[in-house]
Amino acid sequence: MPRVSAPVYSLNGGEVGDEALSRLDLERLQFAGSLYQNMMPRVIGSMTLRPGLEHITDIDLGDVQLLEYNYSGGSALIPVLSDEEMRIVKDDAFVSFPSVSTTITNGDFNSFAGWTDSSTGTASADVDAGDLRLHGTEQGRASATQTIAVALADRGVEHALRVAVERGPLNVRLGSTSGDDDLISAQSLDDGWHHIAFTPTTANIYLDLYADVPRQVRVNGVSIASAGTMVIPTPWTSDDLADSIIRYKQNKDVLYVASGVYQQREIQRRGDKSWGVQRYKVDDGPFVASDGTISLTPSGFTGNGTMTSSRGYFESTMIGRLFRLFQSGQTVLEDFTTDPAEGDFIRVSGVGSARTFTWSLSGTWVGTVRLQVATDDGSGNPGAWTDVFTRTTNGSGNYTDSDDNVIKFFRWAVSTGEHTSGTMQTSLVYDGGSRAGVVRITAVTSSTSVAIEVLSRIYSTAATFEWDHSTWSDFDGWPAAVDVFGGRIYWSLSDMIYGSVPDAFKSFDDEVEGNSAPISRSINASSQRGILWMLGLQRLIAGTDASEVSIKASSFDEPLTGDSWFPVDASTRGCANLRAVKADKDGIFVQTSGTGAFRMAPDQQGADYTSSDLMAMHEEICDGSLIVDLAVQRKPDTVVWFILANGEARALTYEPAENVIAWSRVVTDGLFKRVAAIRGAGQDSVYFAVVRNGAQRLERLAKLSECRGGTINCLADGFKRFTATAGQTTFSVPHLNGKQVTVWVNGVAVRDQSSLYTVASNQVVLSAMTGGESVIIGLPYTGKWQSTKLAYGAANGSALFHKKRVSQLGLGLIKTMLDGLRVGNSFTNLKRLTVTKGDKPIPAGHLFDDFDADMMSVSSDWDTDSRICLEARAPYPFTASSLVMDVKTNG
Repeated sequence: MPRVSAPVYSLNGGEVGDEALSRLDLERLQFAGSLYQNMMPRVIGSMTLRPGLEHITDIDLGDVQLLEYNYSGGSALIPVLSDEEMRIVKDDAFVSFPSVSTTITNGDFNSFAGWTDSSTGTASADVDAGDLRLHGTEQGRASATQTIAVALADRGVEHALRVAVERGPLNVRLGSTSGDDDLISAQSLDDGWHHIAFTPTTANIYLDLYADVPRQVRVNGVSIASAGTMVIPTPWTSDDLADSIIRYKQNKDVLYVASGVYQQREIQRRGDKSWGVQRYKVDDGPFVASDGTISLTPSGFTGNGTMTSSRGYFESTMIGRLFRLFQSGQTVLEDFTTDPAEGDFIRVSGVGSARTFTWSLSGTWVGTVRLQVATDDGSGNPGAWTDVFTRTTNGSGNYTDSDDNVIKFFRWAVSTGEHTSGTMQTSLVYDGGSRAGVVRITAVTSSTSVAIEVLSRIYSTAATFEWDHSTWSDFDGWPAAVDVFGGRIYWSLSDMIYGSVPDAFKSFDDEVEGNSAPISRSINASSQRGILWMLGLQRLIAGTDASEVSIKASSFDEPLTGDSWFPVDASTRGCANLRAVKADKDGIFVQTSGTGAFRMAPDQQGADYTSSDLMAMHEEICDGSLIVDLAVQRKPDTVVWFILANGEARALTYEPAENVIAWSRVVTDGLFKRVAAIRGAGQDSVYFAVVRNGAQRLERLAKLSECRGGTINCLADGFKRFTATAGQTTFSVPHLNGKQVTVWVNGVAVRDQSSLYTVASNQVVLSAMTGGESVIIGLPYTGKWQSTKLAYGAANGSALFHKKRVSQLGLGLIKTMLDGLRVGNSFTNLKRLTVTKGDKPIPAGHLFDDFDADMMSVSSDWDTDSRICLEARAPYPFTASSLVMDVKTNG
């Protein structure tokens, strides 16, 4: 009767499927198990009872999405999206503001009373149809100001300015004195909602809303935020969140968001309690050429106006669409009301009379105006400016430049101290050359007429058949995916990818040349749904429902450009409509079926990417349930968290370099809904949306260092931690009302799974405390591990299909209390370990830093499929570093 001691030095193989249990040819199988439930494989080789989940706050808001915002400022900041709303969790509570009496007069803009028009030049500010309208000009700032009284009781109390911008960009500043910005430094806000925190200390504060663009800016409202949680409106509905359509990428303090349904958004952090959600707006593309069969006619050169088409063309869904108009001739009209000031220029080329333009000066004014000239600096832009002539009176005339075939630029300018009074009305009119201007549709009045704002000066009001339009709008569609790679921001629409000018995330100016030119290229995917996600790995990877596309330059070291762009299918697994995540050079995505997880990694030659199945050893680890969310935790181990539609979670301990791809099941008394992993010092913070006890909660995975016994031991779910006061007996846990809980007090399990406490009237009642004790109250859970088929100790080489038994078991344990450990050959036949070396009794509640006692008896039963089962019960800590089995076989 053969007998062998089978060592299992490592327990980080993870759970494998029934089909793999007999794969004796695979070395990693001896480290694996047929069940890892609430047992976490560690890269270092151990297996530990998973940490508990700490109750943070209620988020009973319906379908939610937790966004990952990585921040090195010390606070954990989590944007929580719900039905058309966003809230921010900071330091374990929603960002909120106290009640104050400070008010802004007519912040709803039903009247201009209380406001002062502080505009300069010919710019102005007024109220119309419930909006503040700031009419900026080329040379003037539109400004509305208000002095706001602050009661003595509200000084030194944190406030928030709440601003709703209909059409930006709006600039905001707030100071303790007029014109100052010591409370809110000048902020540029675009279309959307914004909360900006500040703390006034003086009797009066001074608000300035202003616009420096030569067009109309509209503000829907401005107010002091009311007391309570900060709630910022968003476009994403509950259905959008349930469908997981949101893709986002953080760059510095901004989350860039795509959804494929709505215009892209920027979630901006301006401070821990200052956030906004605004439209991502680009003023220079990306463009596509029209077919040249319709002419467009703008009404003016700058500001706001109208544009008409030669036949029916416009539709209501074109609001926000850009048009670039190419026109012959150049007209520049400029009014100067202050100094110093510089006007726009005309571009003169050709020979002889082709270099003649007309100038004029009019209006009532006193001062000096200069006509200036500059030559091309080699990049198509003006170089240094010099004076052609100066004038102090009105007049007009023609001017012919004599330098044939030289490109020159001409403009009007007023130097410092040269404007005394009045408005200097200037013009330059040149019949030659061609310039392009850009407009945005702000309203559609008919199929042939739209309202526009001029973003880049129009140089002629004549009709033109030469124009381009932008590729994004409600009419054309919006990007569905976003990523930042190689210094560019990339957006995808269908199978097209658009890359910005490097380091200019809001510029797609196709007049930029060379390697810095923006990118507008297709990946030629054979997909109906287009690009579902992008990941910037060593290559830019785009996932579609048909394939995963690797976009190459000629080498890994060469940047992507419009000319160096070669997309190839790196794999043809196909992707589910769910975001992919990144772990160093690897990408992890969910396959089209929704139940498979795959890895994108460099191939063996390092020349490109290829995919591999992360469920190859356990096809049914998800039990057929769809994956609905995923996130990557990097410290202390890399763990990929998967949330399933059935409310369970799966954890994948992931370290391919150490040959660790280990699955485990995570279950709790509730339903997992969402997950987010936030980078942090020591250990990443992993947050879950969990529905338990009839409501949705935000819970955080405890740190491993807090789950090792001792004074603080966070091995409970939905737990709340307390520091007791002298004489305290009651502890409030309303989120656990009616539930049975464990209680840990200063290193002792006052209530464990053999003596659970039922929470009544939202409270747990304990013996009176002396003060300072650490109390942890939460739900119990159990960790389970079962070995694979044991194939050790047979005379003919394999113990498979031979009766065998595991007579004894040796355990290497660290930071473990044996009170919660049960061992057996099945989960229905478990027993507690009661003695250690020399048959010495194991004391109750003793924390073993290192346990390696004599091998202990397990079972006398014989079976062809004899197994080892371990069960670890929270709140007692358990970590196994190795085990040795004494296996006897009959054959």
